[in-house]
Parts: sequence; C-alpha cells; structure tokens
Amino acid sequence: MKLSQFFIFSFISISLFGCVNSHQALKYNTLELPSGVFGPESIAFDCNGDGPYTGISDGRILKWQGSKHGWKEFAITSPFRIPNFCDGSLNLAIEQVCGRPLGLKFNEATCDLYIADAYFGLLVVGQNGGVAKQVAISAEGVPFRFTNALDIDQNTGVVYFTDTSTIFQRWAYAIAMQIGDKTGRLLKYDPRTKEVTVLLRGLSFSNGVALSEDKDFVLVTETTAAKVTRYWTFTQLVGCPDNIQRNINGEFWVAQNNCGRPEVKVRPVRLNKEGKIVEELSVDVGPLSEVQQKNNSLWLGYVILSYIGVLN
Repeated sequence: MKLSQFFIFSFISISLFGCVNSHQALKYNTLELPSGVFGPESIAFDCNGDGPYTGISDGRILKWQGSKHGWKEFAITSPFRIPNFCDGSLNLAIEQVCGRPLGLKFNEATCDLYIADAYFGLLVVGQNGGVAKQVAISAEGVPFRFTNALDIDQNTGVVYFTDTSTIFQRWAYAIAMQIGDKTGRLLKYDPRTKEVTVLLRGLSFSNGVALSEDKDFVLVTETTAAKVTRYWTFTQLVGCPDNIQRNINGEFWVAQNNCGRPEVKVRPVRLNKEGKIVEELSVDVGPLSEVQQKNNSLWLGYVILSYIGVLN
C-alpha cells in the first residue's frame, strides 16, 4: 500500500488492552536544565550519538556536554532573538520574538539538525550550530501557525512534520484545545525539491509524528481527540498524547498526559507496528511530552518542567 493512500481502520483502544509488559526495577534520574528555564519538549541525539539536544522555553537549543561541562547553547531559531531580552524568559507572549523550538531530529547522513519551531516553521542548522535557516513556512498558500514535531526518512532526507493549527499560534494553545480546533495538518518537506506537501488536514491538535521502520506509514498524534492516527489507521488512547518516537526495534513510544483530568491515570505506552500496546511504564514520571529510547535508557521530555528525565 502506498503512503499516499489513506484509509481509516480500527487500530486498538488503549483502554481495552489486557496484560502488558513493564520495566522492572527502573531507576529514575533527572538532568537539570540551566537555572530559570524549562520546557525540554523534545530530545535528539546527533549523528555521532552525542547529546541529548533539547529546545527550551527561552528559544535556545541546548546540547548536553556531560556532567563536567553541563549544557551549552547550540543553536537558535529566531533571527530577531536578543539574548538580554530572551535568555531565561518564561513569557509565552515573547516567544514570537525569541522563538520556541519544539520538535528536533538529526539527518544522520548530513548531521544537520531539523527543527520545528512553533513560530518560525521548519528550519535546519548544520552540525556546528548557530542561527537556524528557515526551509518552509507555509503549504498550499496557508502559513504555518504552530509548527510542532517532526521525523526524518533517513534514506531520502524527507521530513515529516506537523502544523498543529492553521488558526491558533502556540501562545493560544489552551483556546485551541478548549474549542476543539480541527485545522491541524500532517506535512512532508522534500529537501531535494524544496517542496512541501500536505498529507492530512483537519486533524485535532496534530502533535507528535513518527515514521515507521519500513518507511511505509507515518503516525501522528491528535492530542484533543486522544488518538494516534496512522496514514490510514488510528489508535484510540485514554489520555491526551503528545510526542511519539520510534525506537530501534521499529516500535513507538507515546507520551501521554491526563488532559487536565486528575482522575485519569495515564503513563507512556509502547506500541508495536500493528498498534498493539506491548508495554506501559510501571513508574509515574509525571506529565511527559516525549519518550526517547536510546540504548538501555529512556529519555523523558517535559513541556512544563525544568529538567529532562532519564530511566535506566
């Protein structure tokens, strides 16, 4: 079945699963960000396996240099960013000036870092960092309003990414969620042709995105619809999903939160290629935005906290 074909099939409801495997004897650690900043939304490791890299609330992308050297500024997404004005900012109102990098992923062949910035669209920066270059800001004549997450086909370099809304920017995300905005899109960018193609539209707060191991389907999370949508299949969730990441086995880690409902208890889940839940984390690690599996560790992103979590 070609990727361009789109069908809807019932995948699997997370509320219906029975027994699942869980990590045993997990050890939870944290990797504190520099003082005064928060929101390590997404996590990436470069083509040499170094990192993690993460985007933070004041518009910078940081690289972890190890416990001796700590965090180092690697890149920024806004050409208008003024360090004295932006550094340490927690103000949503000035993200449009300072930038807000969300999704991150390295092209393993070129070592370039692709960035989905909520306000500045899809960008790329070389392995030495610096000011990222915009490569896409609209599709079909409709500007991106809330660029959110991405994944890369490492064979072709094609970038799959989400625009959460064509109406609301990130600073108004709560309004978009409250009114049930359904203008989100799943898109792809081909660096060879510089063309942007809309794959799906009318999505409910389109958020995380992940390409399958065989490159034959793309998954996208629809946060306010509480589901994971494949390019022709979907999985119904109990919680509100955020980012989704593929591991080296071709499975998918889905970060969930409780949608602001304290009575709903949700934890990250691991899906196989068919959408079946094969694992739920056995520990409560808080309101996650992303789960990234690297070797024997799970790296945990948080959009509202001041650290990255690590499960060994």
